[in-house]
Amino acid sequence: IHRTHRTTSSTIMANRTESVDQDTLTLSIIQLDHSIKQIDSTIVDTTSRVFDDLSCSTPSGALHSVVQSSSPPQLRAKMEKSIMRFLRDPDRWTSFASVLLKSLAFHRSVDPTIGMSSATNVMEGNPSTIEILQLAIMDDNEKKLPIVDLPRTKYNRPYLPQLDGQTSSPSNGTQANGGENRNSVMNVSHQYPWICMAQQQLDSTATNDTSLKSTQMLLGVDLVVFNARLSKYKPTIDDFLKSFKRSFTSWEWERINHRQSPSMWSGHTSSTRSRTEQSKLKEFFLRWSMKEAYTKALGLGMNINFDEFDTRLDGVDVNVDGDTLRGQHEGIWTAIMKQEVCDRKGQCQFSVIGKVTRTKPTVSWEYWEFIFVPLGDGSSQDRLVRETPASHLSSLESQYNACACICRGPLAKSAMNDSAKTCTPTVIESLTLVDLIKSHGSNSLIKSEHSCQ
Repeated sequence: IHRTHRTTSSTIMANRTESVDQDTLTLSIIQLDHSIKQIDSTIVDTTSRVFDDLSCSTPSGALHSVVQSSSPPQLRAKMEKSIMRFLRDPDRWTSFASVLLKSLAFHRSVDPTIGMSSATNVMEGNPSTIEILQLAIMDDNEKKLPIVDLPRTKYNRPYLPQLDGQTSSPSNGTQANGGENRNSVMNVSHQYPWICMAQQQLDSTATNDTSLKSTQMLLGVDLVVFNARLSKYKPTIDDFLKSFKRSFTSWEWERINHRQSPSMWSGHTSSTRSRTEQSKLKEFFLRWSMKEAYTKALGLGMNINFDEFDTRLDGVDVNVDGDTLRGQHEGIWTAIMKQEVCDRKGQCQFSVIGKVTRTKPTVSWEYWEFIFVPLGDGSSQDRLVRETPASHLSSLESQYNACACICRGPLAKSAMNDSAKTCTPTVIESLTLVDLIKSHGSNSLIKSEHSCQ
């Protein structure tokens, strides 16, 4: 697992900035059930000790003072309550990680190099940066970063604020928050044991990106675990799925249940082939994640009805002209497993352009980029390679139990004609709770190196 370390020396920052792409989309992923084992304390004790060591701050306070001598009592109480309001420890750990991730996003909006993984720089082949990092890690006098409490919109979505001296992209009217930083946007999603954060750092000086519909970047992410919540009222997967039928358009619902295009799509009378229960479950969760990520990108979340818009993917559901594909098509999950985009550690990602059609209040449509990153057990995830023969596809699929979906846009219409150029390579960053705490400059709760191995 990649280790992250924070550096604050101006000399270090000057050297590191040269190797950090200022127009980068990063997906930070934490597998909590593995991460918790690295910490020798309960969630109550961990929260108290980390907050004691780092203090809490507002964004403006964090800019004027790296760390305060003590946290404002009301602010600390508010942030601790956001964690301890849950009854179950897994939910508390999830909230604790979410607080730290959003704080890290703020500090990266000020300096994108903060908390970047040394392993990422190894992949970039920059030995001078590695040497600098090693020196920084040895600096016992390194200053600490406060845990920053982000502001929220009227729909309760946390956002990165526009800071003094920063420019912001003009709004296209989708958001009504003039105080948002449009050059650095983020979004968080979680479903135990996974939590992830997508953050886009935009180069405000770049003017040649014609793939965006406007200079404003909207970003949303949703994470789903392929696990049906069965009960005595919903004893089967089909029963579970039926309870969500009203959240999809009739076209999407048919796509969830069938592999082959029915006559309503292609104009042919060929029969459809029903999916297995597990295939239905994955297709349901993936199409649900697209809707969640899209509404979160808009900043509306659950304040928009899911059946009021339709999502179709280029090459999976429709062709480049937006017409429905004919013939037999397996769906999103098979497309993810068959694609060949992966990083050097074998972590695959599937980036595709999608057409989102709104039916209310009036019919309108836009193009968005959807990026799928399948997630699996940490012990086997790094060993996955995309050269796996097709005969081993089922074995490969079994190693994943979740998936993150990023929605980015809106894109210009021309994006459909050059999707390879438009789709954004995503930097996938594997973190632990230890990494998050260290990225803020605290070592108070870290086990010894021997016990962490």
